Amino acid sequence: MEARRLCLFLWFVLAGCLFFSGGVKAAEKPSADYTVDFLSQYIWRGFALSDDSVVIEPSVTISYLGFYTNLWGNYDTDQDTDGEANWNETDFTFGYTYEGLPLGLSLDVGGIYYALDSSKDSFELFAGLSGTCPKTGISLGITVYREISHYPGWWIAISGEREFKLPYADTSLNLSLEAMYLASDDEGAYPDPDDPGDEFTDWLYLKLGAELNIPLGEYFILTPKVYYNFSLTNDADDLLEDGSWDNHHDHFYGGVSLSFSF
Repeated sequence: MEARRLCLFLWFVLAGCLFFSGGVKAAEKPSADYTVDFLSQYIWRGFALSDDSVVIEPSVTISYLGFYTNLWGNYDTDQDTDGEANWNETDFTFGYTYEGLPLGLSLDVGGIYYALDSSKDSFELFAGLSGTCPKTGISLGITVYREISHYPGWWIAISGEREFKLPYADTSLNLSLEAMYLASDDEGAYPDPDDPGDEFTDWLYLKLGAELNIPLGEYFILTPKVYYNFSLTNDADDLLEDGSWDNHHDHFYGGVSLSFSF
């Protein structure tokens, strides 16, 4: 609970600094995005962290001059066998995006603090490089995460996506994929299924996604979405099954989100 309060305090401090910075020109005003997701399951990096329940995930992001902060949470509507709901995670993300690299590339660096209800809190640093091909419109990226607290290890995400404009009211379809490689330094958190005394190091999963973005006026967007996660190796099968609440290594899930931006 103390860590969750610290996340909230830090986020409000940074948000206040962004909004009340002096000398802000009209073209440099901060932007904000409020989003809430209603999903059939909570999947984090291939692991199912809910089972047979709808999850509600609100998110608030404030951005200014490349700097941004985000506060995100997960509310499980039926976490326990007796039907009890629970707010079980609050994440605080901060970062900076630099878009002035050659070839239209962008650099994104920052950190994520995970305030968890049923396990130790964790903290990651990350750095990512991304860009969009002007001919194909395909965006590619690679992001490296380093957990530096209780579950040390490297996560490497390779992603791609393509947005397709549809001929109705600025609606668009976004198709995406993400492959994740895990090189853990903690055999207790992510053991090698073939040798429990060693850490897991291998490709973990591939995630396929489809999102339909439907504008509702000037500020709102409704987004139905669907995803499919599946493991990429036999060892990943075992790791994901052992670490998932539903004991599965592949997951088909989806839902809808509503966003308000200005």
